Amino acid sequence: MSFEAATREFEQWLAHQNITISPKVAIADLRHQYQGRGLLATEDIVPEEELFSIPRSSMLSVSNSQLLEDRPEIRENLLTLTQWEQLTIVLLYELEVLKAKSRWLPYFNVLPIKDTDNLEFNQLMFWTDAELKLLSPSLIVERVGKDVAEGVYEKLFPTYVSQQLQLPELAGVTLETYNRVASIIMSYSFDVEKFDPETNGDSDEPMDMENAEELLELNFFKSMIPLADTLNADSKLHNASLVYTPDSLVMVAIKPIAKAEQVYNTYSDHPNSEILRRYGYVEWSGSEHDFGEVPLSLIKEYFVSKGLFTMKFVDELLSIMSEIVDNDNSDRWADIVLDSYDCFVSQEVIIEFIFIVQVLTVLASINSLNSMEHLSDESKYQLVSRVFKKCYKLIESRKLTKYFQHTYKDILDLRLKQYPPAAAEDFTSEPEHDRASLALAVLRSEYKSFKNCSDTDAVFRHGDVKYSFVSDEAFIKSIVHKKFLDELH
Repeated sequence: MSFEAATREFEQWLAHQNITISPKVAIADLRHQYQGRGLLATEDIVPEEELFSIPRSSMLSVSNSQLLEDRPEIRENLLTLTQWEQLTIVLLYELEVLKAKSRWLPYFNVLPIKDTDNLEFNQLMFWTDAELKLLSPSLIVERVGKDVAEGVYEKLFPTYVSQQLQLPELAGVTLETYNRVASIIMSYSFDVEKFDPETNGDSDEPMDMENAEELLELNFFKSMIPLADTLNADSKLHNASLVYTPDSLVMVAIKPIAKAEQVYNTYSDHPNSEILRRYGYVEWSGSEHDFGEVPLSLIKEYFVSKGLFTMKFVDELLSIMSEIVDNDNSDRWADIVLDSYDCFVSQEVIIEFIFIVQVLTVLASINSLNSMEHLSDESKYQLVSRVFKKCYKLIESRKLTKYFQHTYKDILDLRLKQYPPAAAEDFTSEPEHDRASLALAVLRSEYKSFKNCSDTDAVFRHGDVKYSFVSDEAFIKSIVHKKFLDELH
């Protein structure tokens, strides 16, 4: 079936599903922009204008699946799985068992799972090891998720689907087929708010993407939403949002949309690296939510390379910091020893990054005055705890030490040097849209984030939270006075 024929059939199918579409929008062929299908305005649109409405009965989810209608006896075993796994089984039943008889076939025909001639899977799950190396030194390569996907596959196939779900027709599903379906869910599904008239009858708000996984399982159900997923997403051009009502899901304009302009949704607050991992594309000029990650290993290497600590001792100090948090019964402290620390393109850095660099900077200064390594375990704990709490109060009062500023800048400069020279450049012409270009776009987004955050004046003196810088010597004297040193020895 041609691209155009599949689109026409899909449009006709939408009408039969009681999906109402404003005459001011139309599905368009955007392959020349490497965007597949999208939604264009055919007339000027004003904010709060409804673009289309989808009844909840026209969403593909476990609750309205043909699978449970055909096999009601498997409901209990199916619902013991995670929502992700449930929807995977539901889609596989439609695609591999019902096939042409599926109610959703015209919808599937405009998704990459069927339209393989025009659409491709570019999520990192489908990249080769050689292609993934193009993303180095981005930490996104550590979160591709191939091992997790293989674990879920082995959990479900062939034993669980054959025995617990009594679906021998799915026992032969290959890992490749499973990955394609799972990637469709990752790229196209929505977490739809459940409607309970007793608790949220007036709630039309989209889900908060920061909710915990447990809350999602309780209050939302994972669904495929035809037409809503036709919209392309862009964090900077976002002009429409999906609103959940008791009976339907409504796409509403949130900004004026001029005739011939594309209608854009947004995929939460993701940086380019995560957009590529999940959805298989990038925003070539960068996402509004871009950030780079400073690995803890780089922070450790910095202090060791300067001769301020041995690697063994810095690991010991970090372990003590985590122990301080674990021993805090008041829940006042949050763990600052993370695998990595985010630096945003908006010139903001997470407080844990500021905290750990400040604590290690102070400890390094103390260690240079009098080596801490010979202290007893109890004395080390007391000293690190005192520094930890003093630094907390310092940062809380919107102050940092002058040595912190230099250390922070040096660490970011080290991180910047890990990126290839091309990451410092902008695209001067239309990118090739191949995987090498996608990888380079991610590296450029991260490089720009680090570069922006390396401007200490912008980050610490002119941001929303302004800091002043105090003398390290005076601050350290307030911690390690003579009496305190005597107590440690």
